[in-house]
Amino acid sequence: MRKKLGLKLGLLAITAAICLVIGAGPAVAKEYVLRIQSVYAEVGHGPQMLKKFAAKAQEYTKGQVKIQLFWPGQLVPLKEGFDAVGKGMMEGLYSCLIYYGGIMPEGKTEWLPFSWRTSQEAYDIYTKGGYLELLRQASAKHKVFYLTPIITADMGFMTSFPVKTLADFKGKKLRATGVDGLVVKTMGAAAVTLPASDLYISMQRGTVDGITYPYYTLSTLKLNEVVKCVVLPGVHTPSITGIYLNQGFWKSLPPDLQKLIEKAALEVFQQSAQASRSWDQEGMDAAKAKGRMITTLPDADVKKLRQLCQPLWAKVAKSSPLSKKMVDLIANYLKAKGAL
Repeated sequence: MRKKLGLKLGLLAITAAICLVIGAGPAVAKEYVLRIQSVYAEVGHGPQMLKKFAAKAQEYTKGQVKIQLFWPGQLVPLKEGFDAVGKGMMEGLYSCLIYYGGIMPEGKTEWLPFSWRTSQEAYDIYTKGGYLELLRQASAKHKVFYLTPIITADMGFMTSFPVKTLADFKGKKLRATGVDGLVVKTMGAAAVTLPASDLYISMQRGTVDGITYPYYTLSTLKLNEVVKCVVLPGVHTPSITGIYLNQGFWKSLPPDLQKLIEKAALEVFQQSAQASRSWDQEGMDAAKAKGRMITTLPDADVKKLRQLCQPLWAKVAKSSPLSKKMVDLIANYLKAKGAL
């Protein structure tokens, strides 16, 4: 009798254990939602790189990190973007630090005029020279994690008036933000701050006489319809944008997901570097298609402009101890390459 009872109890225990195992099933992985607002219109090459990053990150994390993209003004205005990320109002921002130099002065170092000469040089300075790590130290003070730069090709002057020499800029009104505004003033022109969304209509109405912006937007934003002259060389070769995340959100991710997100981000950074030259050509082709003037400044004028811009490097370096480290890092790299 006791044997039978023991056998029954044993069978019941085994059955219960099997049911528990079957019922429990595989553990459900926690999901994270990452909202990123771009300050740039979706049609641009930079936002297209952002979309590639989102697709890669979701693929690599097998859907554990779900990325929602928003476009200009859908969550916050442009000027509030960096603060909004730091405060956790949204988890991510795609923008450039030239807009937030008053908040994070170290961001101005990305916009030193006539610094890196090619996309490869820029990529190497960030990834091999330690520049990205310094930028992350700076952004952390504002509760922001600088995930990755995204290269947006060469950026220079595009005007509604013919340009042959540097003297032609004197007395003109040019859209230029942050450090670029100081560059414009050294040229004897007036700097006007405008969001990217207003560039076309401002050129069309004559609100400004020219702009500084990536040349490829002659195609993507159809600026070739309102620009009459494209001026070479660019002031930033190339220009830099970036993806910035809320520090709290970043730290909430397990280390394995952080590695996968960063892998996706740095792959897109490299892709943008590789595509930069073709984007520049796209802009020149768009200008030629409309019969626009493409001017290369005389060597003597380029040398003069570089000399005028050198004090701006020193000014940016004085804005904080980290800024000085960054300016020195870039300068030492370029000296080693024979560029300074």
